Amino acid sequence: SAESLRDDDWQASTCSHDDSSQSSELISSLLGSEDTTPKAPTSWPPKASTTYSVPCSDEALNRATDGVLVFSSAPRTVLCARENVNRLFALLSLGNGGPIFEDSPPAALLAGCMTFSLNEDLEEPVPWSTLEEPSMAHCFGRFAGTVTLSRYVSELYPPTNSFEEPFPFFRLKKIDLFSIFERLRSLQDLEEMPFEPTEQEEDFLYGQLVSDPELENIDRTHARDIQVLSAILNNHFWTDFSQPGEQTIAQHFADEPWDVAAELFFHQMVLSTELNRRIRLLPTGVAIEGIMTSLPRKVAWSVALSQRVFQNVSFQQLDLASASPRKSEVLSYRNKTVQLSKVLDIGYTLKWPGMEQMEARMMVESESNTIRCSWSPASLTFLSGAVVPGPMTSWMVLSCLLDCNPCHRSALIELADLHPQSGFQYLGATYWHWQSIVGKVLGAMQGSNSVAGWIGPCMYTPDLERVQCIRINQEQPSKRVKVRDIGTIAERTDPLGSWDDPCSISDFTLVLPDFDNTVDNVRVEKLAIKDPTRYNSEGSDERQVAVQIAVDGISEPIRLRYNVSFIAAATCSAGPHLLHHNYAYKTVRVDRLVYTGWAARVSTEAKSKDEQSRITDGEEDDDEVLVIEAYGVADNAVLARAWCAYVGYSAIVADIKLTCIACTIREAYAARMVVAIITDLSEPEESESVPKAESDDQPCCTSNIRAES
Repeated sequence: SAESLRDDDWQASTCSHDDSSQSSELISSLLGSEDTTPKAPTSWPPKASTTYSVPCSDEALNRATDGVLVFSSAPRTVLCARENVNRLFALLSLGNGGPIFEDSPPAALLAGCMTFSLNEDLEEPVPWSTLEEPSMAHCFGRFAGTVTLSRYVSELYPPTNSFEEPFPFFRLKKIDLFSIFERLRSLQDLEEMPFEPTEQEEDFLYGQLVSDPELENIDRTHARDIQVLSAILNNHFWTDFSQPGEQTIAQHFADEPWDVAAELFFHQMVLSTELNRRIRLLPTGVAIEGIMTSLPRKVAWSVALSQRVFQNVSFQQLDLASASPRKSEVLSYRNKTVQLSKVLDIGYTLKWPGMEQMEARMMVESESNTIRCSWSPASLTFLSGAVVPGPMTSWMVLSCLLDCNPCHRSALIELADLHPQSGFQYLGATYWHWQSIVGKVLGAMQGSNSVAGWIGPCMYTPDLERVQCIRINQEQPSKRVKVRDIGTIAERTDPLGSWDDPCSISDFTLVLPDFDNTVDNVRVEKLAIKDPTRYNSEGSDERQVAVQIAVDGISEPIRLRYNVSFIAAATCSAGPHLLHHNYAYKTVRVDRLVYTGWAARVSTEAKSKDEQSRITDGEEDDDEVLVIEAYGVADNAVLARAWCAYVGYSAIVADIKLTCIACTIREAYAARMVVAIITDLSEPEESESVPKAESDDQPCCTSNIRAES
């Protein structure tokens, strides 16, 4: 066993909480007493124990790890890569329990529009089974402005590049528009039926779509069909829908006469659907996922879009007698009402102005299965339901909201640039993209929500017009976590400490929140935006943003300089849990951040780039975690996040009612972060923290100051 600790050594340990309320009964249950019911401890070590070096029994270890967060990693094959490439994914599980996945909230995920699972047998997609990378199914955290640990780790890897393979033996045959639509109609009729390899199917594939000179010398198999169709779809003249600029496909649905681009689009959909049907013939589950993984990235995205098109668009018979048939005569959108309801739900979640007018327009639009030309291309794409998975969906939803009030659309025309570090003010409130540091910080305010990749409504700023969009000047901090750290995540975050040393009672401490000293002297006053000081390479102005916060009546602006990340801590069970002494931490009240000496070692204002890089990268494995006590009013969490954005350190954000402090500290070690923000976000506040304009003509500059009693 480890050496005994003296009483004075124990009092000098990192745990700063009072041990006067120790309960020997609860501790003895952890150590294996007659009462076998697991109970959460309220103090540590046992008051009746005189020898702290007593080794923990197996039962004690099981109870000490019951419900704790366990971090691990697993290699998985990269999708759509030329060669087999493995990447490490961060996995979560509960102690003495099964694995858990940090799924994005359903409201933030748009019911699956932003993700595409390659394995339909799974009830919930896993991070490595989605077409888009990083996975949008595990992107957004439970708190506005946060992401999951899985998303944070996945961003370490660059996206997979598309590759083209020559197909000298396969040729594409000419086919007219009428034959294309007839095949689309027949495929849609067979959509619910199991595919059977009939001669008619093979005759159409090799008789009207493709030519295979070696077909007479080999047997017709599905493997050969998949090879032929994949090689043809990987050619350069087909559209690569993995590129954001090609994901707005509304021009092919607009009610206009047919053109060459629209004909090529539906020709590509026919080929992609033929390929998808042959893949579905294979055994379900892993086999389908394996085939999709081996396809070139360009082909896999085309197959995914064709599946979305067939799920949402109905094809009618093309009238050959018409010299110039319109698309509204042959295309109808069977799920348009569902898409309209999603826009309404997002509008209510974001507290969008003018919801009555929006409902009236949606009511008129839902009367038919066609889409009017008054919608913008991005809006038309979303309403059709043929949405390509990925972050582009956020901009499509925003376009739908703005189209409902077209008189203000021209003022926000710059949002069409699809720049992630963007935001805008719209009639009394501001809204920010989820990758903008302003949205990440203001997402902690009471009343702010996160849905469809947008955070709002956030506080009004008098530094912008009533309707105006801006681009934020934000720097990218260096990530402390490296790829090599993911492989050792289990060893670095073990709840029982080092794998080589035995555990004893003295190795653990119980970290509890100090609710007796809740901070209530922090007030968010103003969102300040400075005039542009520089222009980027594209000629657009980038503006600096600061949050003016008063602490003890002293108001200071905190510049949001770095685009740091905030990870929403996963939920543990049966807490609070014990923390091994290997995990060093320091606790500070949120209103003391500007006075703590810890901030001096991460200050970036007075350090050169070389010194900053050396501090940020950090080669040491044992880093002290700064635990910021920000529970109480929502302004405390805003101050904590703003401070992190100023010094350039990402942080773990935890709700004390969902995740104990010990598990939060170990998750900070898992992500190689040195800041953990402890909040009480589930505690509602009496006052509204989102300042609004008093009227449309006279904006209100009232700050978010809570009335003092």
